[in-house]
Formats: sequence, C-alpha cells, structure tokens
Amino acid sequence: MIDERIFAEIRYERGRNDAPPGFPSMPEIPGGRYTRQDFFDLEVEHVFRKSWVMAGHVEEVPAPGAYKLFTKLLGAPILIVRGRDDVVRAFYNTCRHRGAPVVKDEAGRCNVLRCQYHSWAYDFDGRLIQVPDEHDFGDFDKEARGLIPVRCEIYRGVIFVNQDPDAAPLIDWMGPLAEEWSWTGLETLRVDYRWSRIIDCNWKCALDAFQEVYHINTLHGATVGAMLEYKAATMGLLPGGHSRMCVRYTGADIDNAPEGGWPPGEMYRRTSVAQTLWPCLNIPWGPGTGKFILFWPRGVAECEVEVLGVGEDWGDGPLPAERAANNEQFDNILMEDVLNLEAIQASLNSGAFTGMMLNYQERRIYWSHEQIDRAIGAAQVPEGLAVTPMLEPWVERMDGPQVPGR
Repeated sequence: MIDERIFAEIRYERGRNDAPPGFPSMPEIPGGRYTRQDFFDLEVEHVFRKSWVMAGHVEEVPAPGAYKLFTKLLGAPILIVRGRDDVVRAFYNTCRHRGAPVVKDEAGRCNVLRCQYHSWAYDFDGRLIQVPDEHDFGDFDKEARGLIPVRCEIYRGVIFVNQDPDAAPLIDWMGPLAEEWSWTGLETLRVDYRWSRIIDCNWKCALDAFQEVYHINTLHGATVGAMLEYKAATMGLLPGGHSRMCVRYTGADIDNAPEGGWPPGEMYRRTSVAQTLWPCLNIPWGPGTGKFILFWPRGVAECEVEVLGVGEDWGDGPLPAERAANNEQFDNILMEDVLNLEAIQASLNSGAFTGMMLNYQERRIYWSHEQIDRAIGAAQVPEGLAVTPMLEPWVERMDGPQVPGR
C-alpha cells in the first residue's frame, strides 16, 4: 500500500545523514529561466497552451446557463458554461462575427449566449442560433460559425481546460495523483475559500516556494515550522513532472500500523500532503480540506497567485467560526511566503544571480524544470538555459519499493 511506503520513506529520511547512495548532484539551474523574455514566451506557448490547467469548480456553474470567464491564460479568454444537458463545456470567448467577446461579465447566468456587439447568439453547446439580418450575409452557413471549443474535462468536481485538441485525456495526464485524489473525498467538498494577489515575481519563483520544506524553520518558524518535522519529509517524483510531498506532523505516529495495516489515504491523516499537478497547481491537503494554489504567468517578472479552497459541507448559513479561523491562519502562512517573493525576484534580476543550486530536499523543483524543457523541446530551449535531464531513474515505480537507497 502507498501509505506503508510513504511512512517507510519518512522513517528513512528521519534517520539519514547523507543523500541516498547514487543520487546525483543536480547542476545549477540557469538564472535566465526566471528573467529572460524568450524563455518565458516558450513557456506560454508550449507549457501553458498545451497542458491541462485548473479553471474552476463545478459550484461556479451550478445550473444550465450558468457561466464563468477564465482569463488566467495569456491571450486566451475562455468561456465555461453548463449546458441544458448538464454538461460543462468550454469555448473561446470570441464571437465568430468580428471577434468581440461573447460575454463580458466574469460570471452569470443567461438563457442564451449573446454577443454584446451585434447580438449574434449561441446556444450553450456553442451552436450559432441567431444572426440579426442574416439575409445580408448572402450564402451563409451558421453550422460552420459556432464558438470554437476548448478541451474541458472534470475530475471530482474540479474543472480543467486544455488548448491542445490532441492532448491526452485528463485522467491519463494526472497519472497516480488521480487515484490519490480519490482518497480525499474531494467530490463531496464545497468551496469555502478564495484568495488572489498579483506578485512581482516569475511564476516559477512563486511555485518553487511550495515544493520544499527546507525553508520552513527559517521563514515559518512560528507557524508551519512548529507543526511539521521538516527532516521527516519524503518527496515523490511522478511521471509528467507531477510530484508529491508528505511531511510528518509533529508528534504523529507513523510507526505503529493498526491491525490489518494502513488503510488507503492514511497518509492524509498523519502527514501534511502537498501535491503538484504540473505545470502550475499545488495542493496542500488537510483533514477534510484542500487548497488549490495556482501560479499564473503574467509576464517574465509578474504572476498571479490564486487560491481556491474546499472543505467539508457545512450546510446552510455562514462558514463555521472554526473553519473561518483555519482559513485566516492559512492567510497568514501564505503571506509569509508572498512577502518574500518580490525581494527574491529583485535579486534574480540584479545580474548577481547566476543560477540556482538545489539540494536533495529540493528535487521536486528540478523535476518540474525537466518537464518544462520536455514540453518546449530540447532543440528549442535557448542556448545556455537548458537543464540536464537526470531524475528519471528516481521517478516512483508503483510496482516496487520506493525508499531511496534501499
């Protein structure tokens, strides 16, 4: 079982005094990957336009005709709408007449999708159904002028989109994380938290802070550092650039399995689990809760950090006080990271920073960079900016022991 393996890895990590035998020294990650426009443009084109990214939660489009705009991908305004057949679909928010946005509000509900410029109207499945003065267009085929679709799939209530029409199905993209999400009861949880902030740093600079716990005793000494034992942490490298981090809660018993062994999902109760769904989603889980933290690029040195939190259904009325207090605590922890990031980017831009040296505890960051280069294509990565692929032998195999060095 995965829980037994996770706890065995944590015990190994607590006891080691050196990196595991055979683990490679990772070369410096070139600093230009965080500061150069040409590399950023390649990321937008090959990473964000060709990957599954989280676009929302089904609660945001609860009934037929309910819609929301998803504008986090540069140059790609996407309209997400629930159809009369209860299917959630995505389209470019671009009228097929003269390119005006079909809807302008960030969210709403309507009987028909009607462009505000010339009143061309579309059904919720994207079909063009009404054109004022249609006779003036001559030989005109409405069937060929529907909204252009965007790949859209839902997993356990979470909406994902992908601009690549040839992309593999979402479930295949998620790999082992799809099964691990199934242990969280995610499909029964409700949205209970939202947060967003523009930060003057590269999107990877922000994401990196959430892929290791090497920093928590320094930056989060009175908060996360007091709750977690950072040396009792195991990092799982997963196919496709995804990864997982499990850190033992201070005082949690991981040594004594209950009769019959560990049940599936026990790691969520005895460790702090955080998963990265490449390229830009990090999810720290808690008892009955999850925070979907998204890192959206806005420019070489600017990103938006967006958080959507889910928790157990609390019924009618306002969020219970204890839940609200937990969210406030998360706010405080989040700001400890955020307030550190702009200063880091200023240092990256200074010219004094040549590159990033990572240790064994920070290997999730390097693995994410490897996947970026695979997505771009090795031949297209600008000279001097590539990372050396070397961590594939350390990717989890689900058919054998995973404890490093054993």
